[in-house]
Amino acid sequence: MIIRPFDPATDLPGLRTCVHELQEAERALDPRLPAGNLVLEPYLAELFRRCARCAGRILVAERAGVVAGFVAVLTRVVSEEPDDGGLEYGLISDLHVRAPWRRRGLGRQLLAAAEAQARQEGVRWLRIGVLAANAPALALYRAAGFKAHLVELEKDL
Repeated sequence: MIIRPFDPATDLPGLRTCVHELQEAERALDPRLPAGNLVLEPYLAELFRRCARCAGRILVAERAGVVAGFVAVLTRVVSEEPDDGGLEYGLISDLHVRAPWRRRGLGRQLLAAAEAQARQEGVRWLRIGVLAANAPALALYRAAGFKAHLVELEKDL
């Protein structure tokens, strides 16, 4: 398995598949989310815009020409919250491993590659978000050294 920078000329179909699967996996945890095919193109457009705006990079895990997963890391995110004082941090905005390649350590490898990219760009604080119901991802992120920074709670009314 090779982890390398995303190449739009060859990797776009694989990235589309990953983003669609990621949305469907999150939708399985939270049925209020829209179907993957409904958000795919706007989501990708926003991901590319955020990468351009926040010095981001998309890395893909590839084997024999097949994209097995991806991670997107933004290295210059500036908080827009007035009480944060313009804090700058890095953000792993997306991470997905396709089903046939799960439980083989690829998620850990993608996280490590994103962290290396962030360190190379001088990031001091790296964040990642996860749906609370996504226990496997939460366990992976905690094992990689991430800890709670802000916990957002929701109540069904």
